Amino acid sequence: MREVTKSLIDGLVDDLKPVKTINPVTGFAVAGLLSLAALAAVSFFMGVRDDLAMGMVDEMFFLRSGVLLMLGVATCLAAVNMARPGVGKLNRGWIWALATAALFPLTAAMMSAINTPPVEVLRPTYGLECLVVSLLSASVIGTGLTLWLRQGAPTSPERAGWLVGIASGALGAAAYNIHCPFNDIYYIGLWFTLPVLASAVIGRFVVPHLIRW
Repeated sequence: MREVTKSLIDGLVDDLKPVKTINPVTGFAVAGLLSLAALAAVSFFMGVRDDLAMGMVDEMFFLRSGVLLMLGVATCLAAVNMARPGVGKLNRGWIWALATAALFPLTAAMMSAINTPPVEVLRPTYGLECLVVSLLSASVIGTGLTLWLRQGAPTSPERAGWLVGIASGALGAAAYNIHCPFNDIYYIGLWFTLPVLASAVIGRFVVPHLIRW
């Protein structure tokens, strides 16, 4: 019996092969490079906003950029860290970033409840452009992140889907942000929130099927 057991163990040992450890930094670099590519594409095909080109940028541009980048970076870090799960490794920073980003739509909603804004302020035509371009950029970033995550072992594909969706939506909106000339809170609260929400929902239902192991 001992000889049979030893033979089985030896057979299992012979079949063992070294596995290359996945590095979350690589996944973060993939998202970063794709975000820069999206930013470059928006700048080239649509141009940068006039005040940015002239070096006299409105303060809201920096606030919007900072919040989108903070949300995108925080959720991206949480997503890539899921590729190499470990006991006690919980990344909660993205929750605070999401709460901070929610201040824009919440403020817009509160102001709208007090004083309903005219349709002209929402600029539906430009808003739809913001939504479409942001989602196109998000799809590129999200695809890269998803393909990279397939190499890892996320223990919660559903959470990974949410994180990939939020990260790619925020970074995609940040790419379009360099072109968007509007600064009022109503426009930002609606049209820069929608691509993040839409991308998050898409990520939740699409990504888990692609990374499940």
